[in-house]
Amino acid sequence: MKNRHFALLYLALFLILAKLSPFIITALVMGLYLSIIVDYVARFLGLFIKKPRSLSRVLANVLIFLMIAYSAVNFFPVIIKEAQRVFSEIDRVRTGLENMEIPEWVSSIISNISASFSEGALSLVNRIVGYVPSFITAAVLIVITSFIVSSLKKLVKENVSYLFPKDPEDGKRFLKTTYSEFERFVGGQVLVAIFVGVFVGVGAFLFRIPSAFFLGMLAFITDFVPYLGVIISAIPLLMLSFSVHGLYGLLIGTIILVAANQLEMWILAPRIQSSALNIHWFIILITILIFGDLFSFGGVLIALPFLIFLRNYWKHYVMGG
Repeated sequence: MKNRHFALLYLALFLILAKLSPFIITALVMGLYLSIIVDYVARFLGLFIKKPRSLSRVLANVLIFLMIAYSAVNFFPVIIKEAQRVFSEIDRVRTGLENMEIPEWVSSIISNISASFSEGALSLVNRIVGYVPSFITAAVLIVITSFIVSSLKKLVKENVSYLFPKDPEDGKRFLKTTYSEFERFVGGQVLVAIFVGVFVGVGAFLFRIPSAFFLGMLAFITDFVPYLGVIISAIPLLMLSFSVHGLYGLLIGTIILVAANQLEMWILAPRIQSSALNIHWFIILITILIFGDLFSFGGVLIALPFLIFLRNYWKHYVMGG
């Protein structure tokens, strides 16, 4: 019980650092996520690769990083290429409307909407370009963190007496339980992400939407970002659907995304949350929204670790469980 103040102190320091240095903390958390994902993939490969034991871990790292690199390399070219097609289609529609006898105020509204859309897209591109140096730094930190998490766990275990000087064994149990719960949640999320990726990829293939493999891979990768991931994967899917099938394609793409999201939210995710977190989905949603507002993008990622830490703290130090 004497360690409760130290646990709260570390939580407060983490939140302060997340506020003051969001890119660094977000990269570290993403590296932690990635390390756990690699561990689960390595365990799966270990069922088929018995010797040497290290080979499954190496292959898991290569596989995961190739998937991430493939998604990242293809994301921006697809967005830029399809954005040009969308702008061309908008210009074509606007030109056709201008040749028709329509009220001037309708034509003015259409022109303003088109101009606003173009300015917004340009502003978004400029913001992304401005963040490129920070993205590169974050990417390096993510890779480094994912490789040294096992060493960091060993370091913390060996020096837990400095972190919880009042009762090191109690502090070790608290940290081990908290990390195990988070690890179990991420492991379950791997299964959900696989389902979402396959569902989106197969759906795109069946409806003849280009780059179906890329769309499925992107849906798998971004599914680890709660709620925000579906928005990231929706952008290229809807743009590709529209460029090939027009408004009908937008409807198809929307149906694929909504179906995958609803199946995840109402069937798969609740089971994982009940076994790993035992926290109501509405509390999780509100926490993610609040943290997203407080800490921007990084808040979406640290919301669940925060909930797990807080829940375990309450059970361990307040209720004495």
